[in-house]
Amino acid sequence: MKKFEYKILTISVDHLRRENFQSELDKKFQEWGNEGWELVKMEPISSGGLFFQGNNTKEFLAVFKKEK
Repeated sequence: MKKFEYKILTISVDHLRRENFQSELDKKFQEWGNEGWELVKMEPISSGGLFFQGNNTKEFLAVFKKEK
């Protein structure tokens, strides 16, 4: 049976607005891909959203896996 290890990353929306962060993140994702890590899920983490209040995404959760 295959065995996997996992890496979980949270990315703040504030970081996404920072200059050069997108290119830094792209470089990091490329590096992890070369090491065998596969991005399997990326989800927004939201707050608020009750009744008529708007939903606010504060962070994104990224889950990577690679075979042991």
